[in-house]
Amino acid sequence: MKRKNNYPMGTVIHGTMRNEDLIPEFLALLEQLARKAKNRNHISLCVDIRRRMKQFNYYSSTDADIDLNEDLFQALNDYAAPYFYFGSHPGDGSDYGFWLDENIEYDFEGLKVSDLAEVPKDYAGEIIMVNDHGNTSLYVKARTQEPREVWSIV
Repeated sequence: MKRKNNYPMGTVIHGTMRNEDLIPEFLALLEQLARKAKNRNHISLCVDIRRRMKQFNYYSSTDADIDLNEDLFQALNDYAAPYFYFGSHPGDGSDYGFWLDENIEYDFEGLKVSDLAEVPKDYAGEIIMVNDHGNTSLYVKARTQEPREVWSIV
């Protein structure tokens, strides 16, 4: 049996919008994820940002704004689970992390069920299961195999 992916989910940092707080946190997370994934481009990006961080007044510079708002957000989004994004929480702009897309109910084109027993045996594709408690899980299924959990929110 294959092990499910361990995607980052939820808050990374909360209660601040300052470059000097956000950049080190995002950078440390990206370094960890890039090393685990052996992503040379992201590892190189981290080295470049660390080098720029040594500049005088880095956190109030245009470089810091670009590193944060373009490079780090985009790179961290690459590690988001399917139907998740990296950014600020929709209800709290100072809560940064990995969040389920609020439009998943409308954007999801796969099978929606409340129990895996509802999945036809010959179905192949993505499955969203929302149980009677509101717990949500994403599964993928090949025609001849059992559904494999991709992520779950309890």
